[in-house]
Amino acid sequence: MISIIISLLPLLYRLIAAVIIIVATYFITRLLSRILQTFFKGVEVEYVAKLAGILKLLLYILVAIIVASIIAPEIQIFSILILLIGLALILMFHDELKNIGAELYLRYRGIVRKGDWIEIDGMEVHIVDFDAFGAWGETAKLERVFIPYTKIVNSIIINKLTLLGLVSRVQIIVPMTYDVSYVKSVIEKAVAKIKEELASEPEVIYEGSSENMHSFVVELRVINFRKLDKVVTAFEMELRREIPNIVVKA
Repeated sequence: MISIIISLLPLLYRLIAAVIIIVATYFITRLLSRILQTFFKGVEVEYVAKLAGILKLLLYILVAIIVASIIAPEIQIFSILILLIGLALILMFHDELKNIGAELYLRYRGIVRKGDWIEIDGMEVHIVDFDAFGAWGETAKLERVFIPYTKIVNSIIINKLTLLGLVSRVQIIVPMTYDVSYVKSVIEKAVAKIKEELASEPEVIYEGSSENMHSFVVELRVINFRKLDKVVTAFEMELRREIPNIVVKA
């Protein structure tokens, strides 16, 4: 009986080690999203969730191989074959992996963000969106431009976030039945909806009141002057959602 127990001890130790690794992996995966959010502050939630999903999958595969090799040492040959297959896949998808690595670097460093106005290879582009392979942008002529992440990493980028655009002075008139602080908050929320089209955050100025009306002024510095009418219209629509009888003069 004792000899049987002694013979089973190595297997028991391996099982305990495997359980410890599985439990540790469980807690790591539970905390993975929070850990990534601390490293990628200000990055889109969708991207962080996608990155967390990829890392979890890779972690599960790695842990499965480790656990299998611990419980059954003879499976180490199989593990070596898996690693060789992994290396082959890395060579096959070399360009795609480089692009993923470039995206990870750009997101972490915050080199280019949605809404930025950048210059790359002598061309000025307004970044409007990101996808799995690169950044989408628009030129001043509203031409659509796609830039792979590897191209951004391997090029000299001039980030013109503070580029001054065309200034539109917008006057906002509302009845005195509305509180001044409330109107200011409504204007600030409307500005937030169009902030990606602006070169800088405008200041809301209260000019005073007369004839039972409050008067405010906002200077919108639009990055792409060709979008001025579109931006002002969108701004006015956001204001009317909260104050239907508002008067907007641009």
